[in-house]
Amino acid sequence: MPSDPPAPAAYELVRQFQEQALSENADYALLQHSRAHLHNKLMQKKFFLKQLRLLYTQLDKTHNYQELVDALVGHRALLREIFAMERGARRGRRAHAPPAIAWQKYGVDVEQYLLAQDDAASRALVHESGWVFHDV
Repeated sequence: MPSDPPAPAAYELVRQFQEQALSENADYALLQHSRAHLHNKLMQKKFFLKQLRLLYTQLDKTHNYQELVDALVGHRALLREIFAMERGARRGRRAHAPPAIAWQKYGVDVEQYLLAQDDAASRALVHESGWVFHDV
C-alpha cells in the first residue's frame, strides 16, 4: 500500500525549516534555553547534595550538644535553603489539588445539568471528563 504524499502545508513547513539556519530557529533557541536552565538546575542540586553530605559528616562527628549546635550554626544558610525548599514542596503539593468551583455562584451547575440529562451519553461524558461528580 503506497503511502500518500505529504500534505502541501506540511511539505512547505519542512522545506522552510530546512532552509532556515538553526541559530535563527525560535524552537531551537527555546530548546537551548531549556537545556541551559536544566543544566544550571542540575548543577545547583549537585552542589546542594554535596553541602548536605558535608553537613551530615560534620554532624556525625559531633560528640556533645555544643558541637552539634556549632555545626548547625556554621551551616545556617544551608539550613535556610532546606526549609525554603520544604515550604515550596508543601505549596507545590497543595497547588496540584483539583479546583473546587461553585458553579451555582455563576448560574451554571454542570452536575445538575448532567443529572437532568440522565442518559448514557451524559454519563459517559461525566466519566471521560475526569472530574469527580459524586451523585452520578
